[in-house]
Amino acid sequence: MERRDFLKICGGTALVGVGACAGPVTQKEPAHLLYADTTSGLAAVETRSGRSLANSPATVPAADWTRLFTLSGNSLVAVDAVTGRTISSIGVPPSKAVRVVSPDGALAALGDPAPATPYGSPGRRTTRLVIADPSGRREATVVELDGNYEPDSFSAEGGALFVLQYLPSTAPEAYRVRMLDLTSREVGPVLSREKTPVAEEETMRGESRLAVLSPGRDRLYTLYTHQANHLHSRDLVAGRSTGVHAFVHVLSLTERWAYCLDLPEPFGHGPAEGHAIAVSADDVYVFDGASGRLVRAGVQELAIGEVGALLASPGPAFAAVSAGALHVAAGGSLSAVDLDSLSVLHTARTPGRPRGLAVGPDGSLYAGVDGGAVRLDARDGRELARVPVPGLTLLRHVAAQPGV
Repeated sequence: MERRDFLKICGGTALVGVGACAGPVTQKEPAHLLYADTTSGLAAVETRSGRSLANSPATVPAADWTRLFTLSGNSLVAVDAVTGRTISSIGVPPSKAVRVVSPDGALAALGDPAPATPYGSPGRRTTRLVIADPSGRREATVVELDGNYEPDSFSAEGGALFVLQYLPSTAPEAYRVRMLDLTSREVGPVLSREKTPVAEEETMRGESRLAVLSPGRDRLYTLYTHQANHLHSRDLVAGRSTGVHAFVHVLSLTERWAYCLDLPEPFGHGPAEGHAIAVSADDVYVFDGASGRLVRAGVQELAIGEVGALLASPGPAFAAVSAGALHVAAGGSLSAVDLDSLSVLHTARTPGRPRGLAVGPDGSLYAGVDGGAVRLDARDGRELARVPVPGLTLLRHVAAQPGV
């Protein structure tokens, strides 16, 4: 892939130089790069100049957002996320999409694109995955599996790939989380939180709302809703029922165990898009916009602790943690919440229909809205500046712009 194939600048100017997609913002503004999904692919936009760096739709970022990975023909290409410079390009067996990248960017799982919905016909009887090293130091391998599998995440050291197995394979109605050993190429159960093999694997059906990597990149937290009458493995073994409708699936990428943090009523009853999750080094926060309920759980004990109440706000919900507060954008309401007590510090109007919420390394708060991103005062929610991002569908990440 040539650099010109990666860099697509509004108006056709180069990323370096004075060309811009929108009028320049005052130099007093902080210099950030905003990464967002758009209708034409993943875009990175400079907040001061408005200049845009875009890539193909099938692009997967590294966990630290320093590199982007994509396929160009039969080549796996790693690109510098700031400059667009090609870091590496290696030949791989034919594949259609990059699906998952390991936390350190050392491995990528390639395969078919994710289906619009994993449930119902036609499904598939077999799954083909390609495991590749973007640096080219290890030869890419092809793994053929009997059954319908979707890659979820690599283990931290890269020895295993966590996958979702959909059952029955040709007309799925449920799924379970399993682990593919990349040495033996065998699929088996994940461990329990006590690090023992799971004797009876739970099956689930529901909507994966959001997946968030922990700050230390050692755990993956996935929020699931609409899990009617779901039973976890621990409930199956104990012979009890729970009637849980939503939970956070916690996957340890270092110790290879999984645990489901049940969420209380009424979580899971409202629309999936009205739920939000955010994770700090110490706590997990989950919000339900339909009821206004907010809960906090410590990452060590993984049990619901504080419970708070915000304004019930129908519509899409997103949450992000800054150094001083939890920020929640839902429907027309934007709230800042104390991290420990869950008391509301202030409430303001959202600057538009929420399409993501992200905090920069300097604490700057951005909200994604239709057509762009809005920088907000984290203290009171006041709008400070707007950055056009045509076709924005989800604001994903904010980074400092190097050299500015």
